[in-house]
Amino acid sequence: MKKKCLTLLAAVLALAMLLAGCGSGNTGGTQDGTSSTGATNADGERVLRIRKTASLISTDWELVTDTADLPIIWVQVFQGLYGINEAEGGYYKELAKEVDISDDGLVYTITLQDATFQNGDPLKASDVVFSYNRAMQNARFNYVTNMIDKVEEVDEKTVRFTLKYPYSAIDHTFFTIKISSEREVTEAGDSFGTGPHTAGTGPYYISEYDPASGLTLKAYDGYWEGEPAIKEVQYIIISEDSAAVIAFENGEIDFMTDAPTAEWDALVAASGENNAVLKGNNIRMLCINYQSDVNNGILGNPLVRQAICYAVDKESVNAVAAGGLGTPTAEYMPSDYVPTAPAAAEGGYETFEYNPEKARELLLEAGFTEADLEAGISVGTLTTYGAATGEKAKAAQVIQSNLKDVGLICEVEVADASIITPRLKAQDYDLGIYGDSGNFDFNNIRQQVHSESEGTQVIKYRDENSCVDWERVEELCDLGVGTTDVEQRKQYYTELWSIIAESATIFPYLHMPVCVVWSDDLNIDKAQLCPTYYHLYDFSWQ
Repeated sequence: MKKKCLTLLAAVLALAMLLAGCGSGNTGGTQDGTSSTGATNADGERVLRIRKTASLISTDWELVTDTADLPIIWVQVFQGLYGINEAEGGYYKELAKEVDISDDGLVYTITLQDATFQNGDPLKASDVVFSYNRAMQNARFNYVTNMIDKVEEVDEKTVRFTLKYPYSAIDHTFFTIKISSEREVTEAGDSFGTGPHTAGTGPYYISEYDPASGLTLKAYDGYWEGEPAIKEVQYIIISEDSAAVIAFENGEIDFMTDAPTAEWDALVAASGENNAVLKGNNIRMLCINYQSDVNNGILGNPLVRQAICYAVDKESVNAVAAGGLGTPTAEYMPSDYVPTAPAAAEGGYETFEYNPEKARELLLEAGFTEADLEAGISVGTLTTYGAATGEKAKAAQVIQSNLKDVGLICEVEVADASIITPRLKAQDYDLGIYGDSGNFDFNNIRQQVHSESEGTQVIKYRDENSCVDWERVEELCDLGVGTTDVEQRKQYYTELWSIIAESATIFPYLHMPVCVVWSDDLNIDKAQLCPTYYHLYDFSWQ
């Protein structure tokens, strides 16, 4: 039976690759962990082939939003003043060579590396000023730029940042804002991001881009840290997990991160020693839109929202959506990664542990009857994004079943991230499953709770009919970055998170595992693997 299933899946994969135009290349079996023949380009160089689950919506770093796309555009193609290495504990200087901070913490004077853009132009202070001014006009980045008063060119290789107030989380700002070639972006105008370009300083540039089939990266031979060992990288779109597994087993994919947990045993067998399970610095959460008008505004009732949270069985979600490899949680960011994150074990906020009986009690307290619960009370549609067989879709199905068990009914809607994510951020949904990749500072919560982050929030809290004391929430955001004392910051963030948690609008349920596999032909140090922002520059061929 297993062989018949694999044969059928292989046929499906072959058809999918034919339709997507990605079936070329030499392949060889890797089911015993041996190396494949591999694919080569016109110059006879090995090509690294990586699975991508969905289309890249833009080649402009400012427009990239999907967590799976950030490592491509934000790490391989573009760089910031700071980089991030999760495997080694956080931020490090990247395009910033030297950083001088004034005694009052308001002025950062940065000397730049002797780097060049992929178009050959030297990196200059004016490019940094241009990139920051451009980002500061984008509402999406308000949460990491709002503290900046001005950015000035001191000389060709020196930039001065003046802040409005001391801001202890500035490292994440220096990582988040990427530096682009002022000349190339300006010349491209509104068309920038719609095709290949050479406007970054990263080790790879985009040589081919087709939203339907994927993209190709080429090594930049003038990269300021030295030319990468791997010369060409192809990202191939394979949306279905089962098809991706067959592709890896057949040697058609060389590297896969966020590999499907449901197929992990098969992938381990196919990869031999070339695999790793990393704890993700991420969160999957159920968002409950208290402003939804579904069923006469039922989600505006805090008792109903609380009942929904109590109804969710996180262990079942983990088993179905993550193969049991994830970490059920009540923490927005994992406290063992982030020193300033409120730890669930230390208390201080509501965690809504699974309790279906409590959920039913709350619904009765809200005025519904046993007959209502028996018939099923509509709470609208549970919306999420990704593949129909992906982990978010599976989680949605479990949560749908959990809600039905306590007398609540909802439909499930799954579509591409490019469609759903803008709707979630526009509060155009009832219930939503959303993923956020964290950083190494709990200030990251600012993009979900502070009004200056309009355009990135999934729940809008600043409202005359708000379900929280939004003024206190925003005050706590500011207090949290106003001091460098870790314990004091943690106290502020614990109070902040207690307000959000008790509103039952953002309900964390799982830190996803990051499962990684690669072919025997690749030389990868497991200790250097990062759960989110992997670095192709560190890879080489055997």
